[in-house]
Amino acid sequence: MTHPHPSSFGLTVERGPDAVQVRVDGDLDFDNHDELTALVTWLFTPGAAAEPPPRWLRLDLAGLRCIDSSGLSALLQIRRSADRLGARLTLEKRPTCVDRLLDLTGTHEYLTAPVRKSGDQERPGTG
Repeated sequence: MTHPHPSSFGLTVERGPDAVQVRVDGDLDFDNHDELTALVTWLFTPGAAAEPPPRWLRLDLAGLRCIDSSGLSALLQIRRSADRLGARLTLEKRPTCVDRLLDLTGTHEYLTAPVRKSGDQERPGTG
């Protein structure tokens, strides 16, 4: 009988003068995607992190081994939260598994494009 290996997962937060970096290590999947979204929600809540919400959230994905649809859902939720606040979101050091999932699901451009300021509208034939 094969026993699944427990998923090792870790989040490390570093606050800099211009941005907050969250390093994601391990597997971002059904078992732990809510840990990432809860952390980002906390960071984006005024006063919760004892500092103003970040204007730039950098997700360092270099240590990410695997991502499933729940992990993708977490990234989409984080992007929507960043957009609501007008914060910049970058997915840095993306491993191949992340880019492959973003390409397969048609979310690559949405998750990696710069945030638009509220009121900005994309006009046909531009951009």
